[in-house]
Amino acid sequence: MKTDQSNEARITACIGSTGSGKGVYIKNYWLKKSDKRLLIWDYMREYAPFVTQVSEKLGPVIESLKEKQFQAAFLPSYDDKTRAQQFDIFCKAAVHAGDVALVVEELSFVTSPSFAPAGWKMVSSIGRHKGLRVIGASQRPAQVDKAFWSNCTEIHCGFLMYEPDQKVMAKVLGVTIDEIQSLKPLEYFHKNVRTKELKRGFVKVP
Repeated sequence: MKTDQSNEARITACIGSTGSGKGVYIKNYWLKKSDKRLLIWDYMREYAPFVTQVSEKLGPVIESLKEKQFQAAFLPSYDDKTRAQQFDIFCKAAVHAGDVALVVEELSFVTSPSFAPAGWKMVSSIGRHKGLRVIGASQRPAQVDKAFWSNCTEIHCGFLMYEPDQKVMAKVLGVTIDEIQSLKPLEYFHKNVRTKELKRGFVKVP
């Protein structure tokens, strides 16, 4: 597996409850028209307009990664055991393909605070060497693996309903839980982990 040590790490966590503007941020701020190699783990079944291939079968999606250009969304199983197997293969395929804009929706269904599948660990730890630009999204940050948090370069956090999630994001962002609780729908904190720059703003709905 060839790697490039000069690539800049680009791993973004996008966090927020339903109605927070998380999906709007990903679709209108993070995804780019220049993404010629786009791969989406579409648990929520909402990214069809952004890709040319949508499939519930993993094989054809992985096969498409051999092409110079692809925009593919995989619709994972709702069965926990099957989905876990699919996710590991999916992540390893993304790392192997390299040079991919990778979107993973709802990490809490495939990771836990104390566990990350081997493939996802590869994405988080060596993805930059393979030219991956990654965004991992979740409504429940308290259920997301710690390895992901430790490798994030940017964190986008919107409105959260549950106190355990609010506490996690207050700690991750370095703000008070009161500040997290004060967020309104479409309002967010966005932190550049490297520079420590923290911004507060509103997602604009097109």
